[in-house]
Amino acid sequence: MTSRQHLAFLILIPGGSNTSLSSQSSGPYAISVAVIGDLASAKRLTKELIDQGVTTIELSASFNDDAVAAIRAIAGPKIQLGRVSYIT
Repeated sequence: MTSRQHLAFLILIPGGSNTSLSSQSSGPYAISVAVIGDLASAKRLTKELIDQGVTTIELSASFNDDAVAAIRAIAGPKIQLGRVSYIT
């Protein structure tokens, strides 16, 4: 039996009103993509996704340093956490 790796990508669009979550899987991978309007929703969803087995979370570039730290505090050291950055 192959273990499944569950990844998540959280996209923060400040001022958005609803959280939208879509999940797909193929073979040993599952991915959840969420569009989130505020940090409180991102923190809540992070906890839920970890409870569902997410092992890696990628954050959009719109998460500032304080928001990344808040997500890290919830995720703990065992969850891989990254943030998209743009090269200018």
